[in-house]
Amino acid sequence: MSPFVQAVVMQAGINVILALGYWIAVSTGKYSFGHAAFMAIGAYTSSVLTLKLGWPLPLALVAGGLLATVGGALIGWMALRLSMLYLAIITLAFSELLITLLSQWGYVGGGSGLIGMSGTSVPLVLVCLVLLVGYLILLTRSRMGLAYQAIREDERAAMGAGIKVTLVSVGAFATSAAVTGVAGGLAAHQQLIISPDLYGPQQSLIIILFCVFGGVQYFWGAAVGAVILSLLPTFFSGLAEWYQIIYGLIFVILMIVRPQGLIGRSTGSLLPQLIRRRAAEPDTRSTAREGQTVG
Repeated sequence: MSPFVQAVVMQAGINVILALGYWIAVSTGKYSFGHAAFMAIGAYTSSVLTLKLGWPLPLALVAGGLLATVGGALIGWMALRLSMLYLAIITLAFSELLITLLSQWGYVGGGSGLIGMSGTSVPLVLVCLVLLVGYLILLTRSRMGLAYQAIREDERAAMGAGIKVTLVSVGAFATSAAVTGVAGGLAAHQQLIISPDLYGPQQSLIIILFCVFGGVQYFWGAAVGAVILSLLPTFFSGLAEWYQIIYGLIFVILMIVRPQGLIGRSTGSLLPQLIRRRAAEPDTRSTAREGQTVG
């Protein structure tokens, strides 16, 4: 596998992990607008541990994920007891505050960030991805997964059914933050350099787009969306500087044409509908000819 192909595979794999991590929060109907902050926590934590303390990357990734979990639990507990609007505001504010703190903290390089990390490999990314997918398969088939779905569909009904909505939602949000933190650590050690400006609102919107583009109904929809959007810059390398505008246009068009994303509840019924419609066309034409003959 050439270095270029390895880089593309690693980037796509990391983006899929980001999308699936965000999907965990979305599976309870909760949308964060500052999720890149948890990516930054994982990136900076793992980078400091590997660069300054000599930790092996896998352990550093775990530490970054754990610290992101704590941040996600605290932010989730403050916001999810109130409303979705507060979650959007608090996560966005937390992201901006974290960027400011990192920019002023000399130990982590301030505004210049850190450089020289390495160690992310295709096997490591694939191992993380396989573990995550395995967890999500078990989750979606468990009672907890059903609780997530119930909360997403109707919080009041879920509460009436005995589900502890706030506790379950905070748990989902913290888990989402943990996965995003691990992805941030992988990305930091793949791109070899990090700085606070990499984790602003634009990165948060890209994470949202990965998930929403593929569809939030099923976790594999988010994975498909992340893969497609990850490969677009590769096939259209001449438009690399326009990719954020292109992503925005794709998002707008998708919301108009197919707001449920590429993969949704109706996806499985599209082909049968087309087949039935195609099969009915000859009958319609023959009926019309018979009518003309009778006339």
